Amino acid sequence: MEKRRDNRIKKKLPVRFYYDGTSFHSVTGDMSRRGIFIKTLHPCPPGQGINIEIDDKNQRIILAGFIRWSKKDSDPQSYVYTGGMGVQLLNYQKPEYQSLVCEMY
Repeated sequence: MEKRRDNRIKKKLPVRFYYDGTSFHSVTGDMSRRGIFIKTLHPCPPGQGINIEIDDKNQRIILAGFIRWSKKDSDPQSYVYTGGMGVQLLNYQKPEYQSLVCEMY
């Protein structure tokens, strides 16, 4: 497995992702220049493509990604969920995304 190239920053932003014709609302757990961890009760299977929308400061950032790994929540009855998926962004060079990430560092 490839080692991470970028530092991750904990950041909670509203996110919507689309997989297999279905839309899911969730939040980011952390972000880097090239990837996002999405906290969700509905992680998608690794190896699949995914479309993502991040809402930040009255702007919507639309991204495409590839699911590198996913983990179901170990306790679905808990109020704090740990499940989610790691997404490698395919179009991370988008200026609006890079601007958002640069603000975090």
